[in-house]
Amino acid sequence: MKKLVFFMLFAFSIFNIEAQIMKLDKLDRNDNISRNDSTSFNDGVEIKIDGVTKYTDYKIISINNDTTFIDTTLTLKKDFLFNHIRKDNFELLAFHNQGQTFSSLGYNFENNSLLPSIGANAKHFNYYKIEDISYYEVPTPTSEIMFKTALEQGQVLDAFLTMNTSRQFNYSIAYKGLRSLGKYRNSLASHGNFRSTFNYHTKNKKYFARGHFSSFDLLNNENGGLTAASIAYFENNDPNYTDRARLDVNFTNAENLLEGKRYYFEQQITLFSKKHKIIEHNKIVSDNLKKYNSVLAQIRSLNSKSIASPNKLNVNSLKKIEPSKEKKPLNKKEILNNELPINKKDSILKLPPNTLIEISNIDSLTTKTINNIKKSIVQKDSLSVNTAKIDSITAKTQLKESDTIIKLDSVAIAKKIIIDSLLIVASEFKTDSTKLIPFNKKIYTDLKFGHTFMYETKHYRYKQSSASSIFGDSFEASIVDHTSYQKLDNQFYVQLNSAYTGSLKAKINYFNYNYHYNGILFYDSETISDKLKGNAIAFGADWKVKFGKFHLNADATSIIAGNITGNSIKASAMIKKDSVFSFKGFAEYTSKTPDFNKLLYQSDYKNYNWQNNFSNEEISMIGVEFKSNKWGNLKATYNLIDNYTYFDEDSKPVQANETLNYFKVKANKAISYRKFTLDNTIMYQNVLKGESFFRVPEIVTRNTFYYSSHVFKGKPMFLQTGVTFKYFTSFKANAYNPLLSEFVLQNNTEIGNFPVLDFFANAQIRRTRIFLKVENLNAGFTGRNYYSAPNYPYRDLTVRFGVVWNWFI
Repeated sequence: MKKLVFFMLFAFSIFNIEAQIMKLDKLDRNDNISRNDSTSFNDGVEIKIDGVTKYTDYKIISINNDTTFIDTTLTLKKDFLFNHIRKDNFELLAFHNQGQTFSSLGYNFENNSLLPSIGANAKHFNYYKIEDISYYEVPTPTSEIMFKTALEQGQVLDAFLTMNTSRQFNYSIAYKGLRSLGKYRNSLASHGNFRSTFNYHTKNKKYFARGHFSSFDLLNNENGGLTAASIAYFENNDPNYTDRARLDVNFTNAENLLEGKRYYFEQQITLFSKKHKIIEHNKIVSDNLKKYNSVLAQIRSLNSKSIASPNKLNVNSLKKIEPSKEKKPLNKKEILNNELPINKKDSILKLPPNTLIEISNIDSLTTKTINNIKKSIVQKDSLSVNTAKIDSITAKTQLKESDTIIKLDSVAIAKKIIIDSLLIVASEFKTDSTKLIPFNKKIYTDLKFGHTFMYETKHYRYKQSSASSIFGDSFEASIVDHTSYQKLDNQFYVQLNSAYTGSLKAKINYFNYNYHYNGILFYDSETISDKLKGNAIAFGADWKVKFGKFHLNADATSIIAGNITGNSIKASAMIKKDSVFSFKGFAEYTSKTPDFNKLLYQSDYKNYNWQNNFSNEEISMIGVEFKSNKWGNLKATYNLIDNYTYFDEDSKPVQANETLNYFKVKANKAISYRKFTLDNTIMYQNVLKGESFFRVPEIVTRNTFYYSSHVFKGKPMFLQTGVTFKYFTSFKANAYNPLLSEFVLQNNTEIGNFPVLDFFANAQIRRTRIFLKVENLNAGFTGRNYYSAPNYPYRDLTVRFGVVWNWFI
């Protein structure tokens, strides 16, 4: 962890170093050697950007290629996201200390994976899944710092940096560190999350590649919750225990840790594309048009003004120069209009060796053409530089080298030669816009081949210096449990995109997994294996198509061979009317193996050893979703789950004998009047069948009343301040088991039915957002009956602040 922090500091220091360059003195302009000056003081380094940079140029790209932008504004949503997991935790109930787990107030059964997980689900809230990793495309280096104070001796810091080395390649690096001691004994949280990404495509965009590396270590000290006596002191608000560290907990010598690494790589190549062929053809025509127009512009420029020689002579200055007394002045009109009678034999004017024609502005000329022009203008021979043939009638006239009229004549002749040469060059590029091929979406077709690779390792450890009777008898005096899991997912796919089929992808996956312990356990008459190891091959397809404002998506995958079974079917249909509203209906069916820790587990505690052969969980879900900035948001889902697997009151995994029937609907609407807003989110849930093993609160609500306005003269700061009210009805919440890092069934204690008021005052100054929050403001006068889970009190009145700061170079 120290190495990662040092690396981040080193990286930031590199990008903040500014070189100091001494400006050349006016007397030393010919010296083109730059010298470093360690004593000069400059205002800064000027960075020139090609074109106008807009906020839409700072792109965030999801794993599904959905694009959003880096947003530095201050909204109420930013307040909801200002926590250590950087997500809206409306359906979660936090434990008292930042970095501890959450109790679930609602459940989501969408987008299930066919490959089982390691379990230890209570440890995964601060874990970055593949879907949580974003990729970037930015015109300038961009960084963000998020800081928030913790509960007793600690903070959370999330630092992020991304930049494009070219239009084709971007990389990012980020690290989130969290440490919080907590108010109660042995509740320390210490987390680290490192992420690094890259994103690349070729100039013609036929090949794409991206990937990331993620490592994490999530450590928590565990105390098993308050003892029965401490719960009484807490609820009675005993003044002797206002310092929560004085309350007794069930144990003070345990910790659990989830750590691991993930490597992810994805690439795609276009095998055939009618669109790319049209684009390449039109690019050639467009480039020729630009070159042709550029040459014509140079010809027009030459016709309107003369070409300067190195001695800075120009036509305007010639008007004021007196003719030489020794020579008869020529007709000014003839000179300017290039009408001097010239002998064909002497049509090439001999100029002094140091006389050059200025042609640096002629960008489209080739080197060969320029050399030919120079050759035809400047002749390196033995003729006298002071002899020039003006016409075939007059005898040779001796001119002085400094004679202004002859120099003007030479410039005019050279200009005519250059114009003739430019006309020859222009004929090479001559084209017109009729050669451009219009792009017709109906003939759009391309074929792509892709590959995705993912390898991940996870280790879950539970350590306790001395065994506790809470978990029963043990094999050893001290507890050291270790579960390891490695998984690999290798996918190849072919994707066809056309106007008639939409996006149609056929894919094949190879899974490999190894869930294991250190050895086989022989206990009484039972033998418990040391591992679940195997592989699987899955075949599937997904389809996406758009008909005007109507979108259709479908995805189907089935494991056709291997040591596990499973399949999934997903479908959705959406109609979207610009930014006014969208309405989507969706459905999903998944058959999957339960988590591995429910199939096999080994521990130094005797009661925590098992091996099961469960059936697949069968999850059916249907739902609708409506989104509108004007009318609000609504989402409803109806779930049917067969063979639902859970941990019972004895912390043993079991499968339900009846079908779980679960309904959930959530609505959100904000009402504004002038500078005041009332934002409301409410969720209703009902377990129609299976309430004996699946419990949720019936009502969960969050209501925020706040004021928004710019303040101070000149509006340097934007302020949002108000109060958030949170409430959920009482229910028998699952109990937290720190040994398994899972929530288990319990039938004795209800939590909920207590309001929580949070006061906040947030401000934005340029690209900096400042957050101040007073949590559980009403703790002192509504009673001490607030819990996150049985035996685990929610946090008392707490004042915390933090900032989110963006830099754009």
